[in-house]
Amino acid sequence: MRAGSLLSRLGVAAFLATVMLGATGCQALKPVGTYFVHRYQDFGEMAEFGFTVTATPQVGLYWNSLEALVAGYSEVDGWFVGLGGGQIGVTRHYNKCFGLFASEENVGWGPGLDGENREQVISHRSGGLLGIILPPYDSGPDYTPACVHFFPHIAYFGFVWNARYTQMIDFMLGIFTIDIAGDDGYAVGKWSFPWRSGAGGDDEAGELGAAEYQPWPGSKPAQE
Repeated sequence: MRAGSLLSRLGVAAFLATVMLGATGCQALKPVGTYFVHRYQDFGEMAEFGFTVTATPQVGLYWNSLEALVAGYSEVDGWFVGLGGGQIGVTRHYNKCFGLFASEENVGWGPGLDGENREQVISHRSGGLLGIILPPYDSGPDYTPACVHFFPHIAYFGFVWNARYTQMIDFMLGIFTIDIAGDDGYAVGKWSFPWRSGAGGDDEAGELGAAEYQPWPGSKPAQE
């Protein structure tokens, strides 16, 4: 009886120890999982190649070649299929870009566009050389410098072919956990030396990027 009781107690102790070790192990592995999620998102943010689809007729004729040649107008609110927005696949997409030589670019990705805090997952910036060097100096790292082409989207279908050069550097440095774009865990990037700061816009506007990044199709909005 005593042997049986001892074995039972040892079994319970071993079970509890396993549970405790398992919980500790999950906590220890969590940063590792987060690291790879951020690297996956960084990879998907280096460039955007694919096409847009909308439920209603819309137009996208905006062209920005490395801030030097900037012209056109685009307003597209629909879905993107391809590489971009922090993922590979299908995601919600919004853009409103317009200007000549200097422009205003508003670009958003992910299911957060359908939430109440839509503005928090949209990158707002001035494009073009004039837009960057003249006040209000609000160009963040997401598309500065970049080649941005929402061209052409006619009626229900369009093309996207963008190169985001700062994000390419951010991806490479991110392997060593250096996050210059300040976008690890955030929907909108902000200059980060060495941590996320208010640079690239005023403090109030900077809070637009404070939402948890949820780029996966079908996931909940960035903020409830």
